[in-house]
Amino acid sequence: MVRRLALVSLVVAGTASVAWANGRPAATSTITFRRGMEQHIVAGMTFGMVTSHDDGATWHWMCEKALKYGGNWDPDYAYTASGALFATTFDGSLVNRDGCSFDASALGNKFISSLTLGPGGEVFMAASHVATPAMNDPGDAKIYKSTDDGMTFPASANPGQVGDWWTSVEVAPSDPQRVYLTGFRLVSAVRTHLVFRSTDGGASFQPMNLTGITLTKDSDISIVGIGKTDPNKVYVRVTYQTVGAVSDGIYRTTNGGDSWELIKTENDTLTFLVRHNGDLLVAGTNVGLFSSTAASNGSAWTPITGAPTINCLAENSANEVWACTQNLGVEAAGIMKTTDLAAWTKVLEYKDISGPVDCPAGTLQQDKCVAEELPGVCSTEWCCLKQMLGIVADPTSCAVVPAGDGAPPDGTSTIKPPDTTCCSGTPGPGGLLVGLGVGLLLLRPRRRAA
Repeated sequence: MVRRLALVSLVVAGTASVAWANGRPAATSTITFRRGMEQHIVAGMTFGMVTSHDDGATWHWMCEKALKYGGNWDPDYAYTASGALFATTFDGSLVNRDGCSFDASALGNKFISSLTLGPGGEVFMAASHVATPAMNDPGDAKIYKSTDDGMTFPASANPGQVGDWWTSVEVAPSDPQRVYLTGFRLVSAVRTHLVFRSTDGGASFQPMNLTGITLTKDSDISIVGIGKTDPNKVYVRVTYQTVGAVSDGIYRTTNGGDSWELIKTENDTLTFLVRHNGDLLVAGTNVGLFSSTAASNGSAWTPITGAPTINCLAENSANEVWACTQNLGVEAAGIMKTTDLAAWTKVLEYKDISGPVDCPAGTLQQDKCVAEELPGVCSTEWCCLKQMLGIVADPTSCAVVPAGDGAPPDGTSTIKPPDTTCCSGTPGPGGLLVGLGVGLLLLRPRRRAA
């Protein structure tokens, strides 16, 4: 998992696209394929989540309330072969096994900052659960492992201490015994960076070396890739390579973390992908897309002309590269894909979302996202989304908002979403990040390493 933590004083710059009340424009943040059945896809959005069960031909929406989170948080997702979808949320780690309801996982309400799947379907969860003495809650910083699709988590290791924040946990595709972990600890508001390696499947962890990595006081370290056939080949991203500036660096190790070498740095927010053939991709929203061959392994980079603006990358077993792209301008798509890095195909335009996920009454998806009336706004949250994104489908028969009630005469709508937990940026559970010693905002979406 990769997620940037920034001081609250940072302000997210506005864009020309429609922005939610939490200040973020409508955008795609993550793309996750179901293990072994990749026609089933989940895409994290700044306005909830969309799912497809036909390889991206149609998409349906779930709002943030159904996933029990809000504001600037982007959940970490893991989609298992059984169809279980795990997510990190304000209510702890949740799992959706019926397509509609996210319920507590076996770890209950422990806050999980990062999760991932191993090559054999193992579920790993990294707890960053702060202590609450008044509630007799001692906190938790363990790394948990399940081998039964997340039904139980009997195995755990404790490489850190309560108060640590885990930024990423990843497993080598070729060796389920090799697990890598990164995070940080705040001591008097100063970060101590934590990097660990396990050679026994997460039963124990040993510290790795930071030799060769440049860090500033605001840097985060996150695992963004592991070699497909070599568990000793690992790639991390380091943020804020320059003090006070958005500047990322990609580092590699070929000896399992004993030493590191910088292979790419840009004054931009970077996303990274290790392809199945060993080639490397790195993209920034300002600098564009670059490719490095498996033989070069990051020693040389070739700019890819004609690529869309990319803020996340994923690859399926058919060797298609999928990207989170800008849903405006020439691209006009929130998700695009390519087989050759030259021709890009639109997969999802937000206006083509087919409707909300169909769930029965009594579920948060139906009761809060679809049916709950929002007087004076735009009838329901789905109808609000429909108007804001220009969605053509109207499965719930949204009423057209008259121009006199806030819509411009041309029939389009500039009505902002309701000021609710879903769209207003209401913070999560009290003390979650305060317990880390500083007020933090989660600004960077997750990028899957494997």
